[in-house]
Amino acid sequence: MKIAVCVKIADGEINPFDECALEEALRICDAEVYVVSMSPLSAKNKLHSLTRLGVKKVYLLSDKIYAGSDTLATSYILSEWIKNKNFDLVFCGRQSIDGDTAQVGPCLATFINFSLITNVMKINSISDSVNCDTRLGNECAKLPALLTIERINTLRFPSILSRLGEIEVLDNTSVKADASKCGLNGSPTKVLKTFENSS
Repeated sequence: MKIAVCVKIADGEINPFDECALEEALRICDAEVYVVSMSPLSAKNKLHSLTRLGVKKVYLLSDKIYAGSDTLATSYILSEWIKNKNFDLVFCGRQSIDGDTAQVGPCLATFINFSLITNVMKINSISDSVNCDTRLGNECAKLPALLTIERINTLRFPSILSRLGEIEVLDNTSVKADASKCGLNGSPTKVLKTFENSS
């Protein structure tokens, strides 16, 4: 079983929903778990620390042309790296706490042509398909599949005996995404204003 977990770094911290997705992946027996993040290079140390948890390898996709990517462009860039890697499952947190759109997971599933189950509360079984309890009831999907995970657990602490594993930084010469679909060029979303809800 080969699993990719998509992780976002926001304000120097791992998105809490993505922490839950990673913990859920690490709980699956005999799974090889890989982490992929599209982030600036400043996120490298934070991502590297995840290798102490039992992650096989961390991949950091970082390139200047990715700056300003909205959910569509982000999903596209991640898909260009994930496709043809023979993953059985891709896990994403349900949403990020800075954007709250919950769009990257479903969009990514469409780009890579994976089955999709959202709002996962519990994974019941995995064979040639995956069965989950979700906020909307029980759902089943054939592998390969993408799951978006709710805040259902707490990411483990590293063992005091654990050591740092491998992190690989890849720019767009390796990812080979179409530059016109990345960053601001590939982002139809234009944010005019942001504010906190005071009510």
